[in-house]
Amino acid sequence: MAIPYHRKFPVYDFWKGLFKGKVLIQRKLFGHLKEQVKSWPKEKQYTHGYFYQGLEELGITGGKPTGFRFKQYDVDQILNNADILDIGSNAGFVAVYCAWRAKSVTAIELNPHLNRVARDTAKHFKLSNMEVIDGDFSTFQSDRKYDVVLSFSNHHTIDGNLDMGFENYIKRIVSFLRPGGHLLFESHNVFAEGKGGMGDDGDMEHKVAIMNKYFTIERYRMVNCFLKHGIEDLDKLFIVARLADDPEPVDFKLPEAIKKYAY
Repeated sequence: MAIPYHRKFPVYDFWKGLFKGKVLIQRKLFGHLKEQVKSWPKEKQYTHGYFYQGLEELGITGGKPTGFRFKQYDVDQILNNADILDIGSNAGFVAVYCAWRAKSVTAIELNPHLNRVARDTAKHFKLSNMEVIDGDFSTFQSDRKYDVVLSFSNHHTIDGNLDMGFENYIKRIVSFLRPGGHLLFESHNVFAEGKGGMGDDGDMEHKVAIMNKYFTIERYRMVNCFLKHGIEDLDKLFIVARLADDPEPVDFKLPEAIKKYAY
């Protein structure tokens, strides 16, 4: 029988961490995951107690390595010197990647164990421009306005923690953006039936139409997943959208979009 990835990858990570001199910080971060397994509901844990996000600079592979993702997103120029809000920041590795480029990053995540990972990672890299907030985006309050909001497969979470309806979710994002600010959006499963189930984004034509009420859709493409999970992860649709008073209409057809792997 093949070794399950959630046991196999930590072994790979150890050797990569040894090579990079990151074994001690790896041990600390894995300790937070062990605490999560003990005290956080199992159905709300991603990737069987392993890291959902990865960070190559730590030697942590993760289900979705951050550098691998952002190479496909090709949005570093949007992140540069920006104030960023990261919704559902998970282990905070995406927030760390952004903090290396941005003016500031506010990362909001419900899971306290993952927030400990994020804070220790930020401390390890001496990132003073990254704030990690324990909380739920649906009740998050702030007077700040941001240049960029990240919504990476978070508009309707698989663990059921966030489900406020897509248009309400988009309106809430708009309320935190500066004029002309960007929404960087990654879908769930665009190959699904579009019947409203958890992770079902087969209705992306409808969702893009809602987004287009508030945003000009600047570009979109499919991005490759990294790891085949127990129920198989899938390639996702990635959208770069800019807040506009009079958004340019987009002619979006999902059957065509799911074949588009370049901008």
